[in-house]
Amino acid sequence: MNSLRASCDSEGISRRAVLWSPHVFNMKSLSTLLLGCGLLLTGVAFGQVGSPVPEWRSLTIVQTCTPVFPFQLTQAGVTSGEAQVSINTDAKGKLMDWMVVAYSHPELAREAVSCIQQWRFVPARLRGDPVGTTIEIYFYFEAKGVVVSTTTLDLVAMNTIFHSSRDAYEPCSLRDLDRIPTPITTIAPMYPGELANKGVRGKVTVDFYIDETGVARMPSVSSHDNSELAALSVEALRQWKFEPPTRNGKPILVRATQVFNFGSRN
Repeated sequence: MNSLRASCDSEGISRRAVLWSPHVFNMKSLSTLLLGCGLLLTGVAFGQVGSPVPEWRSLTIVQTCTPVFPFQLTQAGVTSGEAQVSINTDAKGKLMDWMVVAYSHPELAREAVSCIQQWRFVPARLRGDPVGTTIEIYFYFEAKGVVVSTTTLDLVAMNTIFHSSRDAYEPCSLRDLDRIPTPITTIAPMYPGELANKGVRGKVTVDFYIDETGVARMPSVSSHDNSELAALSVEALRQWKFEPPTRNGKPILVRATQVFNFGSRN
């Protein structure tokens, strides 16, 4: 995998970026529709079993409407498809941002977004306190409501269906980009002296998308050594800007990973 080394270190924070192409789909049935929420945290920790107050409680989605397989696709002979949408909610559970990440047919993406905009969200909690979070929601649409398993063989079959659609959309793979996007604006995370003086150090890995305009979207922490450092990393990365990623000269969505090392200049 190719990597991109950030050009500057500041205040004990080193930064390393790697672009990568994700496995996009985790198939679910339309009838239960859901939410293979490969949970992506905005600066929080995974839950610890047995705690009186859970370390981490995931965002709860209240489905106030059910996605419907678009009639126009049925008329066109389409019987199944997928859509993937990334969403960000605040500490009150308010939907702050959303982005279509991939779809087999644009009609399915529109149906997914239409429902997401009507759903309600109970905020995630970190050690009992409500926090904002970013998750990815995977939709598998099946016209007849057939439940599709998620074995490797089935995923291969479904990816074949996905790639057979001429209207399919998904993030570009790194090897297919014209070149690695060049950072235009990078903001180093704040590293408060009180944390440094306490010896709070560690690494934070943030996953995010670079959209077709070069804007960093939907940053979420995939691993971290300290939740405070994780939150600072996400806040900084929201302000990053890149040259638009391109394939064959055309702007395209790509997923990226940024590593911040606090208290280390290596």
